Amino acid sequence: MSSDDVHDASQDGLDRLIVLAPDPARAERVRVRCRTRLERSRRRAAGTGMINGFAWRVLAPGVVAAFCVLYGAVLVATTLRLEAVFH
Repeated sequence: MSSDDVHDASQDGLDRLIVLAPDPARAERVRVRCRTRLERSRRRAAGTGMINGFAWRVLAPGVVAAFCVLYGAVLVATTLRLEAVFH
């Protein structure tokens, strides 16, 4: 088998391949689907940011204040118990 025979066999294989052309309708469907997903993720990120902002501005100080009140109540109760012990 000479190199020309190999070249001819390769050329025959290439000739049998189907030529693919881009499908504009499919490309447009993919673009629309990608834009839809990007917009949905953008809206989710905005909603998550709003929840995070709420948590930092309202919930976090509320939790800290609740712990402070609890600590103060325990401190007062302990002080009153110790007062009773020393009298």
